[in-house]
Amino acid sequence: MKQKTYTELPMPGRAKLEKLTPEKIIAMVAGDELADPEAAGLRVRCGSLDSGGKAKRVFFYRYRDRAGALRQIRLGEFGPLTLAMARKARARKRLELDQGIDPQEQKQRERTEARRRREVTKAEQARQRNTVGYLVECYLTEVVEPSRKTKGAAETRRLLERTIAAARDAAADEISRERAHEIVKAVARTAPRVAQMARQELRACWEHALAVGRLKESNPFLGKTIGAIPRIAPKQSALKPAQVGALLRWMREPGSYSRTVADALELALRTGLRTGEVCGIHAEEVEERDGVLWLDIPGARMKQGRAHSVPLVGRAREIVLARLQDGGGFLFPSRVGNRAIEQKVLGVEVYACSSRSKAPAYAHRKPCPVGGWAPHDLRRTARTLLAELGCPFEIAESILAHRLPGLAGVYNKAGFESERVEWLTRLNEYLDRLVAANNLVALTARKRA
Repeated sequence: MKQKTYTELPMPGRAKLEKLTPEKIIAMVAGDELADPEAAGLRVRCGSLDSGGKAKRVFFYRYRDRAGALRQIRLGEFGPLTLAMARKARARKRLELDQGIDPQEQKQRERTEARRRREVTKAEQARQRNTVGYLVECYLTEVVEPSRKTKGAAETRRLLERTIAAARDAAADEISRERAHEIVKAVARTAPRVAQMARQELRACWEHALAVGRLKESNPFLGKTIGAIPRIAPKQSALKPAQVGALLRWMREPGSYSRTVADALELALRTGLRTGEVCGIHAEEVEERDGVLWLDIPGARMKQGRAHSVPLVGRAREIVLARLQDGGGFLFPSRVGNRAIEQKVLGVEVYACSSRSKAPAYAHRKPCPVGGWAPHDLRRTARTLLAELGCPFEIAESILAHRLPGLAGVYNKAGFESERVEWLTRLNEYLDRLVAANNLVALTARKRA
């Protein structure tokens, strides 16, 4: 005897189990639900009254799938669908279930396929019209996505789609320089730096379209003044030693950054790593060799696609070992899902404590004593401090995973492992002295007070 894979749902609950007839269905009022004892799982439900004072009576089939989850599928409305037709439709669904075909999953697949066909049709129509949206999509799929990392490509897509939202359906060959100017200016009003990136990407998009023959006119996004982007004051590129000490000391105080953000920022400063590389650290990337704890980052996580090893010394070693004790997996885990925190979390936290925002959500945050800096400035600060300590150029660049310029980058393949240990040890000791000196200044000030 063939074992059934699916089972119909028993009929208790609000559905009335009694012999079903067309007359009883017609007599149903809003909210009624009847179950058919002659066809297990078949039900008819009377909905609420519409504007014309009529209520729809709908047949549906209820069952449980292989996993035991309750599912139901609509069969049709009473009237066009008679009771006899509904029973036959239920029988067909029952047969599909016995054959291993879940009607609800089949319906979802059909919807997905229909949606795909609609998208293909829209894409074809856009191709024929050569719209701004089509040019941007071609640039993203042909240039950006094949050559950039997943995160960078996704951010570029989001940037361009937001920038061209109002001009998406416009004919690309009709975009004048004035229209291009207005597109970029709309972004520059609130986000000048974003406008710079948007102008650069749109300029490259049009260059690509011209190069492959999709357009024949000149590039409307050429020109330094397109978008009337306000002059952006240069940002501080590296913190001064006194600021570094004050920042590290403040981060250890209650009410500053969260432990996760504070550890990630300090680790970036003490190793010279990019904050994105720090956020993605996994326990499997940490290994002790010859008494030194090493962080071995695979090429897939590095900006230039080359694997990079960083010795973890001093306070950096303490941070990593403490986070390893919290459990395996990512050292900086996200609260949502089994993944690492996003790099932007650090930027948001730094901004929240910068006293620059007027948002009520940040009003209670303890202000940081060091202002005007961003997380990536910590990497610049590490490089600057290494230079001030006397670290040779090649070794400092090796610590930051930079490719050496010119022929040196082609012929010099030295790993400088022992030198990295030496100079990162010196950097960490210097940072510890800055924290201690800052503590001494604060203690002296309190005594004088």
